Amino acid sequence: MQVVRIDAVQLHPAARTLLGCSLDAPRPEDTANTYSFNVIGWACGRDAAVESFQVLDGERILAEVPPNRARPDVAETFPGASDADAAGFEVPVRAIELEPCFTLDVVAVLADGTRAPLATLRGRRDRIAVARSPKLNPVMLTTIGRSGSKWLTELLSCHPSVVAFQPLVFEPRVITYWTTVLRSLIEPKSYLRQIHADRWDEERWWLGDGADPVPEPVELGIAEWLDTESVHALAALCQERVEAFYLEVAARSGKGGARYFTEKLLLDRVLLDLTLECFPGGREIILVRDFRDRLSSVFAWNEKQGDHGFGHDAGMSKADYLTEHVRVDAEELLDRWRRRGDAAHLVRYEELVLEPRPTLAALFAYLGVDADRETVDAVLDVATGLSGLLDSHRTVGDPAETIGRWRRDLPVELAGECNEILAPVLAAFGYPTELASKEMAS
Repeated sequence: MQVVRIDAVQLHPAARTLLGCSLDAPRPEDTANTYSFNVIGWACGRDAAVESFQVLDGERILAEVPPNRARPDVAETFPGASDADAAGFEVPVRAIELEPCFTLDVVAVLADGTRAPLATLRGRRDRIAVARSPKLNPVMLTTIGRSGSKWLTELLSCHPSVVAFQPLVFEPRVITYWTTVLRSLIEPKSYLRQIHADRWDEERWWLGDGADPVPEPVELGIAEWLDTESVHALAALCQERVEAFYLEVAARSGKGGARYFTEKLLLDRVLLDLTLECFPGGREIILVRDFRDRLSSVFAWNEKQGDHGFGHDAGMSKADYLTEHVRVDAEELLDRWRRRGDAAHLVRYEELVLEPRPTLAALFAYLGVDADRETVDAVLDVATGLSGLLDSHRTVGDPAETIGRWRRDLPVELAGECNEILAPVLAAFGYPTELASKEMAS
């Protein structure tokens, strides 16, 4: 079994800040039959010492270590360099964190803050194959806060084929909980604590945070076994525990025939993709709301609560919040929609509020469950009867009044910045920007 295959390795010439550098592994066409592989090499600083080595997935730091391997050959080549004898590094990379086709950058970070690129890796990795087939599969609600996710989750849960747990009261994160457990326990620094627990008396020692490397080679192929069979077993366990929770909820709710469970997920690519690997029959709904209205809702909610939430800290201006949080969240949601394409179903908050029947019918059809008018009407009747539980969560009594609220809520200057900064994302999701700008100018 080949879990990982390296297709290409591009070595970068030594930057001016380095005396020299090299990447020893992996090499082109290298393969690994485990869910992690090691990146090995060295770099020697010219005027400043190398403090750490990073493996980057785009802008995300996938792995980072200080120089951790002796390199007498480098010391011999550069006898005048103070850090040459310890210029090497070896860093494990978890394949489970990577996309099926991945590109990674390896860089050296120097003491003066400069960064020197060492190499670029391109490769592929297999998805985790969970042997057991669940009876219930997730409907993953991918969105960002103040976009109507509680109401949509409640609507979904009112369908006979979908179950959720008190969506108007709690915000369950059963999938996120168990997927985070999986991601933590399949890290080499974690599972190797079973063999070498030098800090077993410390809190959460089993995660391996701050632990020294295993001092001797692990024989009998046990490390490889832990990185393959144990990964499959842990993935099956996490899948089973998530499903077991919602099977119990379904049984106690009189929904023994349910096919799906639903909950909101964080906008985290690894979390979302790993969920679909553990539940290949899962479905994804991307819920979007006009980001200008969402911004107004965040400000109104924070004022109502007398607190700061959704990333809008007390010392942050509204303009900075727009550029540092709202724009980033909007672009990440758009990126997720584009990545998933037709495999995900897009729901616009405005259509859910103003045209609930055709919106729900299309959504249920995507899930492959009953989508006839009688079922949709029944769902709306049940959900509407419970909608009073949302009163404490709302900032406007009538949901229809929240559509276009940014025109009256946002200061003119901030609204103009919204239209300018968010224009590409708004247009991609089908929201007008030119008309809105003209209205404001008039």
